[in-house]
Amino acid sequence: MSAGGVGLNGKWLSQPVTGTQRYAGEIARRMLPLLDGPVTLHLPRDADVPSWLPLDVVVRRAPLSGTLFEQLWLPWAARRQLLVSLGGPAPLAARRQIVTMHDASPFRFPDTYSTLFGTWYRLMYRILARRAAAILTVSTFSASELAAVLHVSQGSIVVAGNGSDHVDGVEPSRPQLPHLDEDFVLCVGTFARHKNLAAALTALEAEGIRSVVVGASGGDRVFQAEHRQTWRRATFAGRLSDEEIIWLYDHARCLVFPSRYEGFGLPVIEAQRRGCPVVALAAASIPEVAGDGAVLVAATSDLPGAVLGLEHDETRRDSLRRAGRANASRRRWRDSAATVAEVVRRLQDQSRSR
Repeated sequence: MSAGGVGLNGKWLSQPVTGTQRYAGEIARRMLPLLDGPVTLHLPRDADVPSWLPLDVVVRRAPLSGTLFEQLWLPWAARRQLLVSLGGPAPLAARRQIVTMHDASPFRFPDTYSTLFGTWYRLMYRILARRAAAILTVSTFSASELAAVLHVSQGSIVVAGNGSDHVDGVEPSRPQLPHLDEDFVLCVGTFARHKNLAAALTALEAEGIRSVVVGASGGDRVFQAEHRQTWRRATFAGRLSDEEIIWLYDHARCLVFPSRYEGFGLPVIEAQRRGCPVVALAAASIPEVAGDGAVLVAATSDLPGAVLGLEHDETRRDSLRRAGRANASRRRWRDSAATVAEVVRRLQDQSRSR
């Protein structure tokens, strides 16, 4: 490879923070100090330079943003570099790059996405699977899923999972929401079909369990009129700050995580790290990620019973808190960043030996 070092795709820095952007930021800030040689952060026009960026990293700002930045400007700007894309999508025309694919949901749950979005993601993943120098993902489950739908070897996919330690040291702040003085369970997710949130809220409502929902709003297209009447004990918080979400983890009876398909399931280990018991479906990556620090059930209809079963069993709740904290403590961003840095160094060594 010709001179140029490593390029970092900074598109995620122009986007609202969800699990994908959290992953990119936490990995990047710990990975960059581990790399040798020059590093360039390529930023779209509308992105800010992160405060944690090492001083020796060169910042190159594009005149474009969004997909045009990523698919047109970035492959040209990083043409002499090993490009690292940590935020999901990646440029199809990049000559040599590391890409990150969090899960195979566009293939497994195509109805979740618009026709255009789903078609684009499936095409992009198929092309990148053939062209990328390395593929990263977040769990063994996700690696097996991607290998199956993309027809590549699972052994060729590098697992570098999410960490939980970003919740340490965050000062909790009580959200301005009603009913927080009552017992409530916390749900974190959207109304995407594979998240299974609507069915879970209906099941919880039927048993009189109050819920606070972060990440979804009452105005969502899937939030139909009959649901507005049914979910009278659900409070929709929409997007909250990290400080507000941490407060909810610290005060909820438990986290209810009903998703039927996750590449990882970051809220599970966030809750565990804060000592919040977890009740979840035993689906997809969740058994792998939650370990023995969660109550896992087979069906959505079993979620309320698991929640009520914890209500008067302090011994069980304490046991879950201890097991959850122990499980989450094994999930550290620095370890995953070291894994990614090792992939970068390996590919650089291969290029130098040619």
